[in-house]
Formats: sequence, structure tokens, C-alpha cells
Amino acid sequence: MTEEKRPGSEIIDELEALGQQLTTAIRSLWQSEESRKFRQEIGQGFTDLGKQIDAAFKAAQDSEAAKEFSGQVKETVDKARESDIVGKVERSLVAGLHDLNEEFSKTVASLQKQQPPAEPPADSPEDQA
Repeated sequence: MTEEKRPGSEIIDELEALGQQLTTAIRSLWQSEESRKFRQEIGQGFTDLGKQIDAAFKAAQDSEAAKEFSGQVKETVDKARESDIVGKVERSLVAGLHDLNEEFSKTVASLQKQQPPAEPPADSPEDQA
């Protein structure tokens, strides 16, 4: 018996591929000399952004408007399931993510070609003595 893909699995596959592409791109960029100068600032910026997003989500979850919105979303999703709109949106999302991953892959490959080979670390004064 063949295993059927469950709904949304293609979206998850494309999002995972995008995540891998982002990881590769960031690693390639951070290995360049120019990017090394900003690594500390970038890391702190992402940390601060994460904290702000987390605080915003917690505040939004606790608000009455969020609870009302959640109910409206649930109702809309139920109605959408009755029509083919969910399938159309899913197919469009998968196609868009796939195209984004392909283009991102080309960009990452181009960045990797531009990078000089990594030099071995310089010997420290203690190693020379």
C-alpha cells in the first residue's frame, strides 16, 4: 500500500528547503571578511528582534481582539474547506515557495563561487616558541 502525502506536506517540504537555503546563504555571507565585522551586531539584532516578536505574540494572544479574530479565522477556514479555495491557495503557495527556493539556490551558489578558499589560522606566538 502506498503512503499518501498528507495535506500541506508539500508546503512543509518547501519551507524546509527554504530554511536550508537560508542557512547556507547566511553561512556563506558570514564567512566573508566584510561580514565578519558585523557578525556581533547581526546576532544581537536577531536576538532583540526575537524578544520583541515573542512579547508581541504574548500580548496579542491575551487580547480580546485576538480571541475574536481567532474565532473569525476558524469560521473562515471552515467555510474555505467547503470550497476548493484551500487547494488553490496551497498549490499557489507551494509553487511560489519552490520558485523562491530555486532562485535562492542560484544566489547561494553564486556567493559560494565568489568566496576565496578559507586560509588556515595563523600560528599564535606561543606555537612559534
